[in-house]
Amino acid sequence: MSAIENTTKISARWRIVGWIVLVTALALLAVTATMRSLLMSQVAENANGEILQEINEFRTFATDGIDPDTGEPFVSTQALVERFLSLQTPSTGEAIIGVVGDQVLFTDNTRGDAGELLANDRSRLDVILQNSDYSGSVMTDQGELRWGRVDVDSSVPEGSSASVIVAHFTNFASERVNQESVLLFGVAIGGLFVTAGIAWLVSGRILQPLRRMSEVASSITAHDLSARLPVVNRDDISALAVTLNQMLDRVERAYASQRHFVAEAQVHLSAPLRRALAAIEEVARADSPEQRQLAAVRAQTQLGQMRDTLGNLDILALSETPDFLQPTWISLKEITADIYAGALRDYPDRRIDLEATANGYGWLDGSRLLDAMRQLLDNAVTHSPVDEPIRVGCAIDGDLGRFWVTNNGPQLNDEQAEAIFEVYRTEDDADTGMGLGLAVVRAVADAHGGSAWVESGSQCTRFGLDLPLTFLAPEPDDAEE
Repeated sequence: MSAIENTTKISARWRIVGWIVLVTALALLAVTATMRSLLMSQVAENANGEILQEINEFRTFATDGIDPDTGEPFVSTQALVERFLSLQTPSTGEAIIGVVGDQVLFTDNTRGDAGELLANDRSRLDVILQNSDYSGSVMTDQGELRWGRVDVDSSVPEGSSASVIVAHFTNFASERVNQESVLLFGVAIGGLFVTAGIAWLVSGRILQPLRRMSEVASSITAHDLSARLPVVNRDDISALAVTLNQMLDRVERAYASQRHFVAEAQVHLSAPLRRALAAIEEVARADSPEQRQLAAVRAQTQLGQMRDTLGNLDILALSETPDFLQPTWISLKEITADIYAGALRDYPDRRIDLEATANGYGWLDGSRLLDAMRQLLDNAVTHSPVDEPIRVGCAIDGDLGRFWVTNNGPQLNDEQAEAIFEVYRTEDDADTGMGLGLAVVRAVADAHGGSAWVESGSQCTRFGLDLPLTFLAPEPDDAEE
C-alpha cells in the first residue's frame, strides 16, 4: 500500500474550516494579549499619576503652611502632616503614610490593609526613606508596590523634618485587568465557535458545485463523454466549470476524431490491401506476360490508393500539431490556376471547368489548400455522373477567400447538408457525415481559422471552404492588389 493510501483523507471542507479557525484563533489571541498588555501598562501609568498628584498636593499644602480650620500657621510639622492626612481620600489600592520623627501616621484604602501593614513595618519604611530615589516599585507579599516620597524641612516653631510616602498597590487593578482579559478571552472563544460554524456552512455552499463536478466527472466514461458540468452562477467556480466543459468538448471531439481516424484507416486500407495481395498472387500464378502485366497494374493501383489514404491520414494527424500550417502571402489567382491545372492532370477523362477566379492575396498555406481542394475534387468525381462537368472557383467575400467545387451529383437534404461537416460517417450510413476526404477539408479550414461548407440544390451541389485572408498574418510586403 502506498504512502498516499495510508494517509488519512481530510476533506477540503474540514481543511477550509481548520485554516479559518486557526487564523481567527491566532488573531483573537494576539488581540487578547495586546489588550492585556495595554491595560497592564495603563494600571502602572494610573498608579504613577495618582502618586504624583498626591505628592504635588502635599507640596502645595506644606508650602502654604496654613491650617484651613483656624487660618493660622501650623505650630508643628506633626500637625501639618496630620491635618493633610485628615483631608485626603486615597483612591482604591492607595495609602498615604506620614513619618515625623519616630511617629508614623497613615490613611489607608488598600485591600487586606496592605497600607497599614506597611506603615507598621518600620524596616520596610526605612528602606523607602533611605532610598536615594524619590520613587520606585517593589514586589511585596501584597503584590506590586509603587511608591513616591517627598521630604519636608518645616520652618514652623516646633517643626522637625518629615516625609510623606504615597504607596499604591496595583494588585487590585491588575486582578481586574486579568478578569477583563479572561472575559475577553471567553468572548473570543465563543466567537471562534461561531466562526467555525459559519465557516462550515459557507464552505459547504462554496464546495457544493465542486461536489456536483465530481459527480459529473465520475459519470464520464470512454463510451459516454456527453456529460457536462452545471453552470449556475458567475463566480470563479462557474468559470472553472465553463473551462472544464470546454475541455470536455475538446476531449469528445478528439475522441471522436481518433475513432474516425482508426475506422477510416481500417476501411480505406483493408480493402485495397486485400485486392493488392490478390493481384500479387495473380502475378505469381500468371502464365503469360500480358496477364502478369494486368495483375501488376491492378496491384499498383491498389497500392496507390493505400498511399493516398496514408497521406490523408498523415494530414489529419498533423492537423493537431502547431506547425501544421506554413502560411505565406499567395496570389488567389495563381492558387486557383494551380487547383484547376491539377484537376485537369488528375482527371483527364472528366470535364473540368474554371467557374470563377479572384484577384488578391491571402496569408494561406498553399500546399494545404491544394490538399483540401483535391479532396473536394475527388469527392465530386466520385459522386457525379461521368458525363457531367465539374467546376472549380474562387471569390473574395469581405475578408474571406471562398474556394469551391461544384458538381451535378445527387442532391443532399437539409439534414445531410447540416451533418456532413459536423459528424463523422459511420459504417451504418455511408451517405451521412464526413468521410476521410471531407475530414481533411475541415482540418485545413479549421487550421486557417475558417470553415468548411456545403450547399445543395436541385441543379447542383457545391462543397467549399472559407478562409480568412489575413488570419494571424503580418503586414504584406510584396503583395500587390
